[in-house]
Amino acid sequence: MVKDIVVHLDGSAEDETRLSYAELLATGQGAHVTGLYTNVMPDIAMMATPEAAAAAATVFTELEQAATIQGDATAARLLARLTRSGLPVELARCDRRIAELSQAATSAARAADLFITTCPYRGGDGPNWDGLAEAVLSDSGRGTLFVPPGMPARGPVQRILVAWRDTHDAARAVAEALPFVATSTRIDLVMVDADQNEGGAPAADIAKHLTRHGGKVDVKAVASDGRSIAQVLIDEAGRGAIDLLVMGGYGHSRLREWVLGGTTRDILTATTIPVLMAH
Repeated sequence: MVKDIVVHLDGSAEDETRLSYAELLATGQGAHVTGLYTNVMPDIAMMATPEAAAAAATVFTELEQAATIQGDATAARLLARLTRSGLPVELARCDRRIAELSQAATSAARAADLFITTCPYRGGDGPNWDGLAEAVLSDSGRGTLFVPPGMPARGPVQRILVAWRDTHDAARAVAEALPFVATSTRIDLVMVDADQNEGGAPAADIAKHLTRHGGKVDVKAVASDGRSIAQVLIDEAGRGAIDLLVMGGYGHSRLREWVLGGTTRDILTATTIPVLMAH
């Protein structure tokens, strides 16, 4: 079961969206919730040339003090918000430069069962957390629940779509999803463009595995018919009124995936339902 959830908080309006999922899952699983508040501190290296270092140092000190004071106010507000849930909660505050916050989030995720953050690559105001999302997914060794911005949790996870290929990443994602399997009402195990070598025993085996964990599994082989794999999965999720998409992160090497795009990035850019990924 999921007993320890870390949810990324940054003081923005999206905190409420992320918290809605954390609180829903924690209530259903009897879990503890840690709000990881990432307070971005100024970076003097980005402020001035070496020739202007002295003047920049004065401005930097003022900016650092302002960021700390603002962080104090935001942390107090977030702790009060967490406490109102009635769940076992705590606030972990991290005041660092934005380049250092990805590692802090990754470390926090390693000491939990699940990390919740917003889907990256959506733009928007405020700090860019794409790097943080990538780092947690690729380096934490834990499952990451990506939630679409502005779309709070609608209710319990009952209908799950597992995007299955006989790969390491897909198997890791299934393992992270097991706490949700027993309480689900239906699991669609979807294989896109599976040939005979991929669509036989491995799919039957993973279906049996999910059934032994209490899942009610329907295996589906779906042809892409010219659509991207991401679009196929999104279409299947809509057709099945799916509450949670489960899939491995990175189908190729990280370099190819992030430079050329790939299913991972396409899904995170377009999904309107939460996605549980592991790598």
